[in-house]
Amino acid sequence: MEDSFVVLNSISKSFGENRALNNVNMQIPLGKATALLGENGAGKTTLMNILSGLYQPDSGQIIVNHKAVRFHSPKDALEHGIVAVHQHFQLIDNFTVYENIALGLGNQSTEVERRNSVKKAMDDYGLSVPLDTKIKKMQIGQQQKVEIIKAIIRKPKLLILDEPTTNLAPQEVDSLFSAIKKMVNEGLAVVFITHKIKEALSLADYISILRSGNSVGRFRREEVNEDVIVKLMMGEKQVEALVTTDKVKPGEINLIELKNVSLVDKKLGVLLKQISLNLREAEILGIAGVSGNGQKELVELLTGVRKPTSGSISILNEEEVTTSINAQNAGLHYIPEDRLYDGILPSMTVAENIILGHHKKEPFAKGILINQKAIKEISKSAVQSYQIKTDDVDSPAWKLSGGNIQKLLLARSFLRQPKVLVAHNPTRGLDVRSSNFVLNSLVKLKENRSSVILVSEDLDELISVCDRIAVMSNGEVTGIFEREQFDRYEIGKRMLSHVGEEERKQ
Repeated sequence: MEDSFVVLNSISKSFGENRALNNVNMQIPLGKATALLGENGAGKTTLMNILSGLYQPDSGQIIVNHKAVRFHSPKDALEHGIVAVHQHFQLIDNFTVYENIALGLGNQSTEVERRNSVKKAMDDYGLSVPLDTKIKKMQIGQQQKVEIIKAIIRKPKLLILDEPTTNLAPQEVDSLFSAIKKMVNEGLAVVFITHKIKEALSLADYISILRSGNSVGRFRREEVNEDVIVKLMMGEKQVEALVTTDKVKPGEINLIELKNVSLVDKKLGVLLKQISLNLREAEILGIAGVSGNGQKELVELLTGVRKPTSGSISILNEEEVTTSINAQNAGLHYIPEDRLYDGILPSMTVAENIILGHHKKEPFAKGILINQKAIKEISKSAVQSYQIKTDDVDSPAWKLSGGNIQKLLLARSFLRQPKVLVAHNPTRGLDVRSSNFVLNSLVKLKENRSSVILVSEDLDELISVCDRIAVMSNGEVTGIFEREQFDRYEIGKRMLSHVGEEERKQ
């Protein structure tokens, strides 16, 4: 076994009554890539936040270069050669690429020398982006390159990447992996947190697995496969296999039709351009694209939050859907992207959240009278059917984990028996077990002749369950693929079709 640059011994951490880490051990050698895997809530990000100085452990020991250390801040970790790139980028929108990277470099060299060193780092690792472009004008994949260069320019010995491929097109993932391999070959230690097992098996030299805050083991890549890793992550819990979407073929009737729809904002300019789309009966239509390319605005049009500037939208034979209430009355329901702030009322009970939106209708209400017995019976049935882990249906919803909130939103939507369901990133941040449950629920909805618009930045899941995929880039639909035409790289090209010419030339 290689001599480890970092050793974590018996690391424990609690947040109130929640024990996030329990005597976790991990070894990180130089010149190797280590994947850190585990279910949601397994403690992966907490462990790396301790290693990067954001948190302090309650007990245990961090050893760097054979010496015990204690980090009180990310600055302490940086002094020992440890830098983290977090899932939520820490960039200043109104600053240029160069200004963001140069922050904290000091004045030991001239600006010309600093710019040249930044350019060299970009060229060396194939992560070039235009230096004088403001961050707010860049796509997510470009911003991630900036974060990595910002870290690399500080010459770390250990680079931590938290879910680095979440918002990237396939071509961008390939570019990132090439950069990581080069870093590793030059002697850098890289740890990347991921929920994508295939990526871990393709890139990592070692795979470390956490389960419920405990160390499960550390394995060489060749010692494990996908099935073994899933069992180690989940323990005895069964993972539901993805069901096929081919059992029921889409019908000829259009439930939704958009014709030449554009959306212009007085402050932000053109958000959507001449979009034409249709959704057929018993179809799952995927909307693919890098985050921030018009998907959110499209969903807002479909759910009645916004009105189009031009063009027409027909939803379930309603020619004008002007409010979200109109959309619901027409039979369209919505699982929001931000499940916590837009999906639930945290202080209300699980039962109240499940029937939210139905609460004024029978059997839950008759006139001004509330039927508590019906609310409790149906919410208990939903908790069981959708495998929502909760102490009691009368517990407050804020106690639920992210995956269980997502299951609650599914239960609520299905309770309404929607004709169309719009699901916006419904598996974001979920582990493989919860993700498969959500996706299978969407396929079952299709089998009942309802339709789904699945907006997701995870191309793999779109390919697995969709009948068609429409690709969005820069507010336009840049391609529509039938199932037999699905090709990751062709779809990826359309996702990136509006990347600036300056970057393409580099």
